[in-house]
Amino acid sequence: MQSTETKEKKNLKRSRSIPCEMPVTDTTVSKALDDCILFPVEEIVQSPLPGYGAPTSISFSPDDSLITYLFSPDQTLSRKVFAFDLKTCNQELFFSPPDGGLDESNISAEEKLRRERSRERGLGVTRYEWVKTSLTKKTVMVPLPAGIYFQDLSLQPELKLPSASFSPIIDPHLSPDGTMLAYVRDYELHVLNLLYNESKQLTFGAKGNAMTHGLAEYIAQEEMDRKNGYWWALDSKFIAFTQVDSSEIPLFRIMHQGKSTVGSEAQEDHAYPFAGASNVQVRLGVISATGGPVTWMDLLCGENDKANNDEEYLARVNWMHGNTLTAQVLNRSHSKLKILMFDIKTGQRKVLLVEEQDTWINLHDCFTPLDKGLNKFSGGFIWASEKTGFRHLYLHETNGSCLGPITEGDWMVEQIAGVNEAMGLVYFTGTLDGPLESHLYCAKLFPDGSYPPQTPLRLTQGKGRHVVVLDHQMQRFVDVHDSLDSPPRISLCFLHDGSLIMPLYEQPFTIPRFKRLQLEPPEIVQVQGNDGTILYAALYKPDAERFGPPPYKTLISVYGGPSVQFVYDSWINTVDMRAQYLRSKGILVWKLDNRGTARRGLKFEGSLKHNVGRVDAEDQLTGAEWLIKQGLAKDGHIGLYGWSYGGYLSAMTLARFPDVFRCAVSGAPVTSWDGYDTFYTEKYMGLPSDNQAGYKFSSVMHHVDKMKGKLLLVHGMIDENVHFRHTARLVNAFVAAGKPYELLIFPDERHMPRGLRDRIYMEERIWDFVERNL
Repeated sequence: MQSTETKEKKNLKRSRSIPCEMPVTDTTVSKALDDCILFPVEEIVQSPLPGYGAPTSISFSPDDSLITYLFSPDQTLSRKVFAFDLKTCNQELFFSPPDGGLDESNISAEEKLRRERSRERGLGVTRYEWVKTSLTKKTVMVPLPAGIYFQDLSLQPELKLPSASFSPIIDPHLSPDGTMLAYVRDYELHVLNLLYNESKQLTFGAKGNAMTHGLAEYIAQEEMDRKNGYWWALDSKFIAFTQVDSSEIPLFRIMHQGKSTVGSEAQEDHAYPFAGASNVQVRLGVISATGGPVTWMDLLCGENDKANNDEEYLARVNWMHGNTLTAQVLNRSHSKLKILMFDIKTGQRKVLLVEEQDTWINLHDCFTPLDKGLNKFSGGFIWASEKTGFRHLYLHETNGSCLGPITEGDWMVEQIAGVNEAMGLVYFTGTLDGPLESHLYCAKLFPDGSYPPQTPLRLTQGKGRHVVVLDHQMQRFVDVHDSLDSPPRISLCFLHDGSLIMPLYEQPFTIPRFKRLQLEPPEIVQVQGNDGTILYAALYKPDAERFGPPPYKTLISVYGGPSVQFVYDSWINTVDMRAQYLRSKGILVWKLDNRGTARRGLKFEGSLKHNVGRVDAEDQLTGAEWLIKQGLAKDGHIGLYGWSYGGYLSAMTLARFPDVFRCAVSGAPVTSWDGYDTFYTEKYMGLPSDNQAGYKFSSVMHHVDKMKGKLLLVHGMIDENVHFRHTARLVNAFVAAGKPYELLIFPDERHMPRGLRDRIYMEERIWDFVERNL
C-alpha cells in the first residue's frame, strides 16, 4: 500500500475488462445490461475506504490553541501532520516527512511485526507527540524510519536522533515534562536529554530476542492491548520498564517458502507460547531517567514452578502521584486480577485491590489516578469493574477501599475520556443509549451517598458512534461521529453541554465513489436466539429491481469471537466493500453477532466459556434459519465467510451443520485451539489438560467427517499469529477423510494480506469460489 499503489490500481483498472456478472432473472437481457453497475473487484481492496479519508490521531496543543491531526489531502494512506488554529480557523501543514516517511519497505522487521499487532496500515507519518516543555513553543515529535524528528511550527524540521537499519529506534515516547525522550534500541532502554542533546543507555544485559528491556512481549501486544514495555513517571524522574525473558520458550520456526534464497534470511523464529505451555517471564524494574542502578519490584510473572500462578501476566502498569508505581497482574485462569502498589526505592509491594470473576477478567484502561490535594478524598483512583455483569466506574481511596459506584446499570462504560477533579466530574464513553451506539457522557465523580448513582448526562448528539478528544482545560472536545447513514464528520463542541462550536471536517455525502457504486447502508434487525437472547444482525439486500424479489443466494459474513462487535451503527458497515460487492452480484449478505461477542455484558460474552465452536455456531445457524423463514435466503444456497476467528467459525459452522450450509471461505483459521497462544485460548477454553473434551469438540478436524459443503482455505504462509500449521493440519484431516477442499496460499503474507496484487488476486479467487459453489 505504498504511494505507487494508487497508480498501480489505475493501471490495473485500465488493463482489465471486468465483465458484469449477474444471475438470470425475469428482467430482460437488454435491461439488465443497461442497469448493470460496474463494481470492479479492485474496489474491495482500495484504501482508505470511501469516507474514511478523515483526519485521525487528533490532539490539542498544550495551550489548547491548536488542534493537530494526521491527514492526507489526496485521500491516500500516506499522511502528514496538519494543524488547525482555533483563533484564526486556518488549517496549515505542520510537518511533512522530508523523505516521504514510512512505507512498507523502509521499516525494520521489529516495526513490521509491531504494525501487525496494532493492525496499522497507515503510511507517511503514523504517530506524533506534543512536546510539553512550554506552552508558548509549539513543537511536535515525529518518529520516522529515518529517525526522530522535532518540528517547531515556525522552523524547519530537525532530525534529533538518526536511526539505522541495523539498529532501529523502537517505541519512542517523550517524558511528561518534555525534556527527555525514551526509546528502545538493540533491546535496551535509552534516554535522549533534549536540553543537552545527549543520549544515554539506561539498561544493560539484553540477549537479543531472548531477553529484552523496555519492549512488550508478543502476548502483551497481540492479546492484552499493551503495546509498551516502559512507562514514564508523572514527574519525569523515573522510568518503569519490563525485562522479558523468553529463553525457556521453545522457538517456533517459520520458513519463507516463497523466497528464492535459503538460510537465515529465509526463516524466522518466534518465542510463541502455545496453550498449556510456559509463558515468558516478566520482571518489572524502575530506573532513574539519568541512569544508575535498577530497583527490581517484588514481582515475577510467568514463573514455571507455580501451579495456577496468581501472577502469570503483567497486564498494565500505571504511575500514581508521589512516584507510587502500580501494576495489574492476572492469574493464568483469568479469574483473578490484583493491583499491586510498589515502593520504588525498595521494590516492596502491597495489594491495593483484588478483582475476581467466575467467567473471566476483561482488561481495560480505565484505571485513573487522582491528584492529591485537588479533592476531598486526597488522591485515590477510579477503577472499572464488571462485578455487576457490566463494566462500571467506581471511586477508590488511596488504600484501595471502594467509596462507591460512579455509574450503574445494564450497559457498559468503554473508556474514560477525562476527569475534572476541581468540578468533581468524570467524562467517559459508553453504551447507555444502546449496544449499537457509543456516546460521550458525564457523571459526578464523588458519590453523594444516593443509590443508584444519578443517570449520566449524554453530551454527544446524533445516533451512531462517537470518538472524542477532550482539551486540557476541560472546556471543549472534538467529536468524531459516524453512523450507518453518515461517514465520519468532525466537530468542536462545548464540554459542559455538548453544544456545537464549529464543524471541523465533513466529507461530502456526494462521495463520487460511493455514488458510482450505489452503496446502501445495511438494515439492522433483531433475531431471537434459541435461549431467548436478542441478537443483532445486519442485512445487505440485493437490488430487487435488478435481481428480482427474494429469496436470494446468501453469504453470511462471520467473526463471532470475543472482544469484537461486528454489528453496530457505524459507517464502517456501510462501506464493507466485500459485502457491497457481493450484493452487487445479487448475493444477500448477512452479519450476526452471536452470543460471545463484545459490548453486551459479561453474561452475554461469557456464553463462550468452554463453548468455543458450539454456542457461536448455533447462533449462526439460528440466523440462517431466520433468513429462510423470512423468505430472504434461498434454502440450500447459504454459505459463510470470515477471517481469523471468523475463519474458524465459518469452517466450524459448515462442518457442524452440513444440511444447511453449502460452502464457506475460511481465512487464516484457528483449526485446533491447542495450536493457539496461552493468553487468548486459556481465557476462553481453560488449560488443555483440564478441558480435553472441550478442546476436542472445538477443533474443526473433529467435525470434518460430517462436512458436505465446499471449503476454500486462505492463509498466509508466514502468519506468525495464526500459523499456517493450522491450515496444514486441517488439510491432513481432509485427506484422511477423503474430503475435497480448495486452498489459496500466499507465501509472503502474514495474518492478513497487505500486498495490493495479493489482495486483488484473493478477492478474485473468493468470488470465483462463491460463484461456482453457492
